[in-house]
Amino acid sequence: MSLYLSSSASTASEIATARQAEQIAFLHRVPFAVDALAPGFLPGFREDCGYQETQYQNLTLPVGMLDNDFRNPDLDRFVDRFFEYEPQVAVIGDIYEPADVDDHVAAAREIQASYPEAELIIVPKSQPVIDIIPQNLILGYSRGYADRLAHEFSDPADWRGRRVHILGGSPPKQLDAIRQLTRPTLTDEPPADIVGVDWNGLHRGAQFGEFWTADGWDDSGRDADHVTVRKTVRHSLARVREFWRANGVWPETTPQDEGLNVGYEGPSPADLEHAACTECGTNVWRTRHGPYVAEYDTGAICGYCSYECYFSHRHRNNLEEIAGEQSVYLPPA
Repeated sequence: MSLYLSSSASTASEIATARQAEQIAFLHRVPFAVDALAPGFLPGFREDCGYQETQYQNLTLPVGMLDNDFRNPDLDRFVDRFFEYEPQVAVIGDIYEPADVDDHVAAAREIQASYPEAELIIVPKSQPVIDIIPQNLILGYSRGYADRLAHEFSDPADWRGRRVHILGGSPPKQLDAIRQLTRPTLTDEPPADIVGVDWNGLHRGAQFGEFWTADGWDDSGRDADHVTVRKTVRHSLARVREFWRANGVWPETTPQDEGLNVGYEGPSPADLEHAACTECGTNVWRTRHGPYVAEYDTGAICGYCSYECYFSHRHRNNLEEIAGEQSVYLPPA
C-alpha cells in the first residue's frame, strides 16, 4: 500500500508553499553569470573558481551564492572566502561522519555572528548526520555530480520538516526530488521546505550546440553560424525558468528585488590602446564625432570611426557585448 495520499485543499496549499523556492541559482563565470542574473537566477561560483571577470573594464557582480571546493575542503579557508565575498547563500561543506558536525556548525556560527541573515547550507553525506545538523541550518540534498547522492543513503522522510536546498541534477531530477520530499503522506509528516536549487550543466550542452528543454537536449541550432555558446546558454536559462514557473518552484522575488545588481560603467575612448578603427583602419580620433567604443564578452575593447563600422564588425564576427547597450560608448552627436 502506498504511503502517499491525494492532498486536501489545505494540504495542497501547504505543499505548494513548501515547493516554491526562495532562489534558483546558476553558478558560473562572467559573462554567463551576468546573463543568468537578468532573468532572475541567483549568480555565484565555487570558491576556487570566481567570476573570472578581471579581463573586463569596471565590471562588478555581487556573489549571490558561494559553493565550497568539495574536492579540497578547508573550513577556515571557506570562512575567509565568505567574509571576502559576502554571499547571500553559502554551502559550507559536506559531512560524512557525525564527529565532523561540530566543526561545520562552529564555522556556520562564526559566519552567523556577523551575517545573521545568510542562508547557510551543510551537506549531509550519511543518514546519521542529518538529524545532528541544527534546525536553523539548511540541509544540502545532493542530486547532481557528487560521490554520494542523497537518495543513496537516506529516505525522503529523513528530510521532512527541514529547510532543504537541492544541489545539482537536471531540473526534472530536481523536481522529482522536490515532489518526494513534499508530497502528503499517511503519517501526516510535514513537507520539506525547499529553499533553493542550483544547476550549472547548461554550459556543457551549449559547447556542443545543444540547448536544454524539458524534453531533453535540443541540437537544432548546432549548425547555425550565428548561434554562439553564450546565446545557447541564455536560451537554456529561459527554458529552465519556464520549467520552474510551470511547476510552481520559481521564486516570487528575484535577486534584483533584494538589491543584487551588476555594477558596470562601460568603456570610454580613454580605454582604447590603438587609434586605428578595428573595421577599416581609419584614425578614430580624426573623425567628426570621435570614436565609437565597444567592449565584448571576449574581453576585447574595440574602437570604430563610425557606427556603420561598429555594426559591420560586430555582426560579421558574431561578437556580443559584455552587458548590452551599456557596453557601447557612442560619441556626442
